[in-house]
Amino acid sequence: MNLINSPDYEAGEDMDNAKKVPTVAIIGGGHNGLTCAAYLAKAGFEVSVFEKRDILGGLCVTEAPFSKAPGLKISSVASYYGMLRAEVVKELGLEKNGLRPYLSNPIEIVLLEKGQFVFTPRDQDGGEAQTKVDDLSEADQIGWQNFWTDIQKAAAIVYPYYLKPGLTQARLVDLLKEAGLNVLAERVFSASLFDLLDQYLKNDNLKAVAATCTPGFASTAGSVFGCIHHGTASTRGEFGAWGQVFGGMGEITAALADVALQNDARLYCDRPVQAIRIEKDKAVGLVFEDGEVADFDIIISALDPYVLFEKLLPAESLAKCAAITTHLSKHRPQVSAAKLHFLLKDLPSIETLTAIKHNHKGVIVIAPPKAAVEKAALQVPAGGMPNDLMLTMAFPTLEDPSMKGSEEDKRQVLTVDVHYLPARINGLAWQESDDQELLEATIAAIESQCPQIRDYILESYVVSPRALKERYNVESMSCWHLPMTPEYIFEKRSLPGCDHYETPFESLYLCSAGTYPGGNVTAAPGHNLAKKIIAKYQGNPTETESKDAPVLANSGVQL
Repeated sequence: MNLINSPDYEAGEDMDNAKKVPTVAIIGGGHNGLTCAAYLAKAGFEVSVFEKRDILGGLCVTEAPFSKAPGLKISSVASYYGMLRAEVVKELGLEKNGLRPYLSNPIEIVLLEKGQFVFTPRDQDGGEAQTKVDDLSEADQIGWQNFWTDIQKAAAIVYPYYLKPGLTQARLVDLLKEAGLNVLAERVFSASLFDLLDQYLKNDNLKAVAATCTPGFASTAGSVFGCIHHGTASTRGEFGAWGQVFGGMGEITAALADVALQNDARLYCDRPVQAIRIEKDKAVGLVFEDGEVADFDIIISALDPYVLFEKLLPAESLAKCAAITTHLSKHRPQVSAAKLHFLLKDLPSIETLTAIKHNHKGVIVIAPPKAAVEKAALQVPAGGMPNDLMLTMAFPTLEDPSMKGSEEDKRQVLTVDVHYLPARINGLAWQESDDQELLEATIAAIESQCPQIRDYILESYVVSPRALKERYNVESMSCWHLPMTPEYIFEKRSLPGCDHYETPFESLYLCSAGTYPGGNVTAAPGHNLAKKIIAKYQGNPTETESKDAPVLANSGVQL
């Protein structure tokens, strides 16, 4: 057992119930588990966090996987900053504990087929905005701007409710109507992003660009809200802005861990939990894989719900969970994603970027045509690999020399997100050969914009759906745990028959991407559950202030 801090762990300590400080066990040392731990420890709870891996962070982790560059670091899974709630950063003092987010300049460039692109700088230092899109009319340009303005207005409406888990889908529709966003209100849950875009413009190339701004497929219901969800990002006070973190995303969880430790929480790595002990429909303790047993007053799973209900609960207790297990089984995610990291011998030239004198910083997106997205929406959930990959790329080592360790080192890392892949391939679990196929397909997709990329690759690191399950303990094989579709948004992102973050068992809670308000590195589930528990045991806490964020005039992908 690797104990991160100094206090000794004593299992099953017997204390006077009248004076006893509630003991809390949190299973999983990802960002939500650590957020919950930090808040509860600050409130005086006796908190222990148990992480299966030898490193804290979950999917929000910085690692050094390259054998040819042992000191070079990457953000292994989560790699973009923006959704982490400013309230959490302020209340826990994360910046005082080393968190340093930054904004890239330019914002992004979206590369389309046949040399087309949409380039969005952050300010004049990042160059001039440029657009090369076929058949682009003045009406489409105006519609494009109106579309992003409305998305950001909707994001500002949603934003304060992520720390107030009472928003329902019907209430959001009413709020959108009250704000005069009737076109959005009528389609936010019932239509696809492509359907919504039809109300603003005709150009299919611009629709292909917008398709990169929502999780999943822009041709399916729920993708409108996914676009709004991503619009709630905020970096360094700039609403709607995504950024990165100096030192990698693991600096978020490192700062959270520091706050938890400063408030006497105990953090354990290499401490896998085998089962949760249930007595008379109440969670009373844990059984570890080494056979040790420990009692706790409160148990929190910061893992995806499939791990909790398929791995950790005793078989004799599952009868009480029949509705939940059926629900999870019926709606197991069919769509996943992947992250690939390439160690490069130097910075390659991407043809379009070089032509417009782009600095290769910020986000670089390869967007397949609209028709390819629509085709993938049928292929991928059925278990097929998409013919055209949607890729989001960045060179983090180009912007953050600390990721390399030496400014003189010319080697760079290219980080690539593959947006949608089957969670299972033709009904079968991912194999190593599938990882290799994904690697080759990704390189081929990059070659369409950077023909020499293969000659630059020294080493690669693939985080496929297989790796999500086997390496990072994500049984759902989805970083969202549950889809961000209408079946799982707001009031529907709780377990059947349970309030948010609760389970059918007393003293057993859940806080992860599968709970309200959903995925991305927001820390909202960990924050919200901690506030709920504090209120239950200590009375109503001071409510976290969450005000409407300002709407930027120039947000989203601009022309």
